Amino acid sequence: MVNSGDFTLADLRSDSQRSLFTWFSTFNERRTLPSRADFEPLDFPTSLRDLVLIDVETAPVRYRVRLVGTAITEARGQDATGNYYDEVHGTEDATARADATVKNGKPSFLIDVPMTWSPKDYRRYSVLTLPLASDGATVDMIMYCLTFE
Repeated sequence: MVNSGDFTLADLRSDSQRSLFTWFSTFNERRTLPSRADFEPLDFPTSLRDLVLIDVETAPVRYRVRLVGTAITEARGQDATGNYYDEVHGTEDATARADATVKNGKPSFLIDVPMTWSPKDYRRYSVLTLPLASDGATVDMIMYCLTFE
């Protein structure tokens, strides 16, 4: 797995990832994080199938899958909506990445990531991670955009 912490638009693997990162960057330039309310799904009709939204719950910190796009459901073979990371085998790396996103509030991009959270763990993907914050600063949701390789 390659961690691309310092990445550019050109590094991203799909139009979905590029369009979402462009949207996110407009908020980043204002030094604030976008909220879920700032995201208008109708503006990204071709990206919705590639998205996963994760609620960040506190005290204790837990990650609950709020929404899973159809491309991810198809790749995994089942819908993970409503699952908590700590209840699904193979999510240790995903939990560590979510913890880092909550802590640093920065987007990240990874390539060649194994799908350890799925029975189809031989699959690999790239993932753009975007932190969202209702108050503009405290991460309370994470948006992932996956592209299968």
